[in-house]
Amino acid sequence: MNPFDDKFIYYLKNNHNIHVIDFSTISGGCVNSTYKIKTKKSFLFIKINTDFNPFPEEVKGLEELSLTNTFYIPKVVAVGNFKELNYLILEYVDVSKPSSDFWINFSNNLASLHRNYKDYYGLDYNNYIGSLDQKNTINLDGIEFFINSRLLFQLKIAGNNLPVIIHKKFENLFSELYNLLSVEPACLLHGDLWSGNYLVNHHQKSCLIDPAIYYGNREVDISMTKLFGGFPSEFYHYYNNFYPLNYGWEDRVDIWNLYPLLVHFNLFGNMYLNQIDNVLNKYI
Repeated sequence: MNPFDDKFIYYLKNNHNIHVIDFSTISGGCVNSTYKIKTKKSFLFIKINTDFNPFPEEVKGLEELSLTNTFYIPKVVAVGNFKELNYLILEYVDVSKPSSDFWINFSNNLASLHRNYKDYYGLDYNNYIGSLDQKNTINLDGIEFFINSRLLFQLKIAGNNLPVIIHKKFENLFSELYNLLSVEPACLLHGDLWSGNYLVNHHQKSCLIDPAIYYGNREVDISMTKLFGGFPSEFYHYYNNFYPLNYGWEDRVDIWNLYPLLVHFNLFGNMYLNQIDNVLNKYI
């Protein structure tokens, strides 16, 4: 669907002083339709969704990340809705290839981000992970939060789509998590830190996009970087120099990644079932 009809262009001009000259589709997203807009002043980036409206929560996440003064965060230009269109307009980030010291800077930034603490796990509002609700009910116990607001919540969404034996294996895992997981102070997480959610801008600054923030165990962010291609080994080396992880963190990666694997199962189906089962069998 092409949303840029005359009415929407007129609306953007009158409500946000955005004079659209041209636009082009940007591929890669599976939740929103995304476009690069050429205006009289600059290029902008717009996300559009006609199914639901995740953008007010995304704006909150971008603003909270920006307040940490760690990563470069795209500036919010406008957010709103026009008829059935929900939209978020951001500055357009010109991307570059990473320089030789990029991962040193990225690791230092992430270590600094992870030094923003709360005395609870969760967040004072719910948000989204992909197109799914992310429940952030505040909890003083990080492992209990992981069980109830992360794994159990996704298991309820999965319901009968997951075999009964998988649900049973999760129940067995829950009883072992206090022995398996390391306790960390609750810190600000990006929440969806895979390789598609960072950019290198033309000033060689590391830039985070598409946050699903909350306060949790920093091993969650680190573990997520191991999925879907992973980050280079130098990232883990430098991060551990700036903010050493607890002993045995690599043994816990697959446990933390059960959450994004369940999310992907609920979004995309059975292609993730074997991976989930293999992780469960590893720990129970």
